[in-house]
Amino acid sequence: MTLLLRATAVAVLAGAPVAITAAPLAAQRPNDPRAVAIIDQAIARMGGEAALRRIASVRMDVMTQWQRTGFSNVPSTDAPSYERNIELRDYATRSWRNTRIFLPGANGAVDIVRDTVGARTFFGTPSAVPPAPLNIAYVDERRELWAFAPERTLLVARDAGGLRLLADTTMEGVAYARLAGRAEHFDATWFIRRTDHLPAFARFRFDETNDFGLAGWGPMEVEIWWAGWTRYAPGVLLPKQRDTRRVGRPYKRMTIMALTVNAPAPADSFAIADSIVTRYLATEQRPMWALPLDGTAITDSTFITFPPFLGNAGAVKVGGGYVLLETAQADSAAGLIDAFLRARTGQRAHAGVVARVLQGNGGVAWFARQARPVFVAPGAQPFVQRMVPAAHRARTTTITRAQWVRVGSDSLWLEPVDFPDYPGTLTVYSPTLRWLYVPLGGAPAFQPEIDALIARIEKRGGTVEWLGGARALKTKR
Repeated sequence: MTLLLRATAVAVLAGAPVAITAAPLAAQRPNDPRAVAIIDQAIARMGGEAALRRIASVRMDVMTQWQRTGFSNVPSTDAPSYERNIELRDYATRSWRNTRIFLPGANGAVDIVRDTVGARTFFGTPSAVPPAPLNIAYVDERRELWAFAPERTLLVARDAGGLRLLADTTMEGVAYARLAGRAEHFDATWFIRRTDHLPAFARFRFDETNDFGLAGWGPMEVEIWWAGWTRYAPGVLLPKQRDTRRVGRPYKRMTIMALTVNAPAPADSFAIADSIVTRYLATEQRPMWALPLDGTAITDSTFITFPPFLGNAGAVKVGGGYVLLETAQADSAAGLIDAFLRARTGQRAHAGVVARVLQGNGGVAWFARQARPVFVAPGAQPFVQRMVPAAHRARTTTITRAQWVRVGSDSLWLEPVDFPDYPGTLTVYSPTLRWLYVPLGGAPAFQPEIDALIARIEKRGGTVEWLGGARALKTKR
């Protein structure tokens, strides 16, 4: 534990406000006066420097639309879901309270991040769920939110030094000034419209490996857009609409229904029990998917089911080695599974299958880098294209038609199937095990396609006794 983290932990345990002071720079780089002039113009338009600097806290009532990352322009493939958030931010103590209501129900959670530690308390759940520490991914999120909060980001960039003016750009006929600089931990570019002098969006890169849902992309390009500019007391102009894009695609839309500047932010709103802080420091400073594999279930030395947060459906022994069904959530997660297999079974992860037409499966990059066979669903190919470095993409095989593939001393039948909403899903059949893997198995909406697939297998003389899918790796048909 670093000295800085020790100091933070002691302060939190003592209930004192936590403040992190950046290490002093040997010599802060000067700002380009031309860039400062543009930022100052934007700050003035937003209400002026004095008014923005007086913002110590913000309370927001937000409607969030989560959008599943995808690469199709067909409507609804983003499969949106909705969440109501009541956020309280105390910029002075770097504290964030986010009350989350998971619509359409009334269940939810209160997430609290106090500088470098976090905790979660559930409410409205059918049974009591005890408070728990949050993962470090939420600390990362707090840092991102603080760096690019519209009421702060231009001041933070100017104060950091090293601000540079880049060449202007034009989008849809509108000219934008581009300013490069630093906001806290992030090197970023801000795009400011030449027409109304307001910031349109910021672009930066960030390694999201800690976050379960984003881990597959690793370091990624992020854009945060601002629109719907509205004047709030005491006379500051702030955006009601805030959109986040990741890997060039929509990620979530946040519409602010109510906003209060300098809202009351009592310290007990951000209280975290000492026991939760201790657990956080002991267990949560790791990626969300980096779980111990103690609970791994092995059936007949053939079917292996790993903890769900690895993002893997399991492993099946075929032809003297193990095949991973879904390659795990992140590059390093596949390596964890391979190490476990070697230690427990003496066998390695011989091959991988990317069957789901969804994000995740970041372990495909590990298989490609290790030059081990990895078979990809045609519908998942756009995801793999962005997760595997260009130098290794030729090592992945996209299965566009039903075919046999050799795995060690045995073979698997891989067949793409167009399921409702999930065209190009890959299914896996082992005649030796009389077992069929369908990643969408267990959902009644897909039963006609599954029945037709089994009928085709049996017509060719195969037998299906066991099924594997999203709910279990091996169930009796």
